[in-house]
Amino acid sequence: MIKIVDKTYCCGCGACEQICAKKAIQLIPDNEGFWYPEVNEEICVECGLCIKSCPVINQNDEREPHEVYAAVNKDESIRKKSSSGGIFSIVAEEVLEKGGVVFGVRFNENWDVIFDYFESIDKIDNFRRSKYVQAKVGDSYKDVLRFLKQGKYVLFTGTPCQIAGLRLFLRREYENLILMDVICEGVPSPKLWRMYLEEEFSKQCKQAIASYPNLSTKELVIKDISFRNKESGWNRFSFSLNLTKRRNDGGDSPILYSYVNRDSAYMQAMFNYLDLRPICYVCPFKQCKSYSDITIADYWGIDKLHPEFNDNRGASMIFIHTEKGKSILTLEKMSYIKTNYEESFKFNNVITSSKKHPRREAFYKKIDSCESIISLLEYYTPTPTDIVKAWVKKLMNFLLPPSFCNYLLSKWRGQ
Repeated sequence: MIKIVDKTYCCGCGACEQICAKKAIQLIPDNEGFWYPEVNEEICVECGLCIKSCPVINQNDEREPHEVYAAVNKDESIRKKSSSGGIFSIVAEEVLEKGGVVFGVRFNENWDVIFDYFESIDKIDNFRRSKYVQAKVGDSYKDVLRFLKQGKYVLFTGTPCQIAGLRLFLRREYENLILMDVICEGVPSPKLWRMYLEEEFSKQCKQAIASYPNLSTKELVIKDISFRNKESGWNRFSFSLNLTKRRNDGGDSPILYSYVNRDSAYMQAMFNYLDLRPICYVCPFKQCKSYSDITIADYWGIDKLHPEFNDNRGASMIFIHTEKGKSILTLEKMSYIKTNYEESFKFNNVITSSKKHPRREAFYKKIDSCESIISLLEYYTPTPTDIVKAWVKKLMNFLLPPSFCNYLLSKWRGQ
């Protein structure tokens, strides 16, 4: 049976839980909010399938893609609604046109991040855009197998560990299955996301009510969340949270209030690698080891490598690994250039894992006792502006009387 002694040896993909016919395995969140398998030994018959399905134990070899592209969707309306170049939409559309099913990640009604599937194009908006939270796979692997046995064409998109987990869960190749992963820097905790969202929502409700005094907090609901809002350009993306007024008939209402923040505490923690799952710092799925058919990602560095292709509206990197992957990619819907594997290393986490933040453990030990998760995040990952202000304050305290320093700081803050 599977036992997790060292948490850097579990990616939380859920393959062991889903393959267990006796339902002896459950994914249980730890104090940090990450899921790990726990085995009910009274039910377990020690068949060993959980061990055989674990992608960390059964790792693939490193490999290189056959072809590499920098690409964008020719449909600007789709590209605008996507985190980078809108390539997921092109592949998904092709699968749907074949009468297939597309698996991916969306928000549920509580704005938690979950795996789900869709079979019609009108659902695709929910699955676009990056979501920087570890998504719960649930029964998605079982659903994939069910559709494959029905002869359906299936596209499954996820992180490399989830792709590797699905491959081992299935235990054989399927010609009607396309696997597409993303180049992943690591996944933050769902628990942390929930804590941050609840505090941020409360904070922004107060701001909205200040602008609309007739409103109450109970009337406000979240209409949309974007981790990568591109209104100020792809290179200067922001976290955004849009609020609307609740309708009694459950219908749709226009956006009432928008909060856009490039220096979001949650995003700063993500990109400083403060809040990732332990295995993400020693990721065993780098260098294309998931054995997906296609890999997609933001093409960071395109402005330096191929400035003629950069317009600051988002560009995607595409790795083609198999003939199946190549056949499903409709080049006619893309503007693209061919690039190469080696030049992607410098700006993207293709072959190396994210560097662990030196204070990660100290941060997670405090999340349950802190008064404000946003303040705690800001303390451990200050923005450049915060750092400059701190140094200025120290210098002023050294050179000037404290009372005068406080006066100047209050003026700087606009108080």
